[in-house]
Order: sequence, then C-alpha cells, then structure tokens
Amino acid sequence: MRFSNILVPFDKSEHAVHALEMARGLAEEDPGICIHVVDVLYVSELPPSLGLDANPYESVPPLAVDPDLYCKLVDAALAREKEDMSKTIGTLLDNLPNPVQIIAVNAASIVDGINDYAHDHSCDLIIMGSRGLGLLRGMLGSVSYGVLRSSEIPVLIAKEPHKKKESDNK
Repeated sequence: MRFSNILVPFDKSEHAVHALEMARGLAEEDPGICIHVVDVLYVSELPPSLGLDANPYESVPPLAVDPDLYCKLVDAALAREKEDMSKTIGTLLDNLPNPVQIIAVNAASIVDGINDYAHDHSCDLIIMGSRGLGLLRGMLGSVSYGVLRSSEIPVLIAKEPHKKKESDNK
C-alpha cells in the first residue's frame, strides 16, 4: 500500500517525536509523501484578562466575550502552539524533500480533532506515539486508544524503541 498524506499528531512528547521520526523514514523513501504534523488544542474558555498575551487555559465563560476577540485569542493560542511545536521539532525535518505542514488546530476533543483533520486533508495514514503528555489508559495513551478505535484510516502506533539498560551494555 502506498501512502501519500501522513498525519502525525504531535503533542511535543518523546513519543510524538518518535512517531515523527518514523514518518520521516517513510517519507524519505518517497518524495511525494506529504507529512502533516498537527497538534490539537481544546481552547473553549478565555483568560480573565482577555488580553492576547494571556493564558487561554485560565477560564472566563466564552458567552461573556466578544466573538471577534475570542477568535483573536484562539488564533494567538494556536500561533504560540505552532511556534512551540517548531522548536520541539528542531532540525528533524530539515533537508527532507517532501512537503511538510506544521499546524495547530482547535477542536472539541483531541480525538475528534485528529480524525477531522485526517478526513479534511485526505490523510491515508496516522502515525502517533503510544503515549503522550496526557493521562494514560493502561499501556496505550487515552488519545492513541481513542484514535485507534475511531479512525477510518490505518493508524500506526509508534511504540518507544527498547531502551538498553546499563546491564545490557556489559
């Protein structure tokens, strides 16, 4: 099976970086593969100061705020997140001839955001870490588990490579 649009959900965790490394490996074999690196934020509440530099995770009910200001706050939060993603990715995608999209999106849930992005951008494979920065559900992260169960396209769970113990080096 040939993939052309690979989605890598990216929460800046080590597991997400490992998933991105796997996607890069696939993309290096075919310059026609586009990699979509996406972080999904749930920004439904607004900061009390209502300033664009405020923390979007502190709460003020959205109904009490001007809709235009709300959009500006969400856009500012997404722009900050994209900048943070780029810093975490660093040089990992440098010198890759493939098209790469790095984006942060707002969604009602992270799982829905991943699936909606995949559908809207005709992604044909999702490569994601087994655990991210959120809570865990057994051995698989709750987001990984949710995407695995609900996705209409193949999902590759990139488990962290086995780390050698000091005793293995002797």
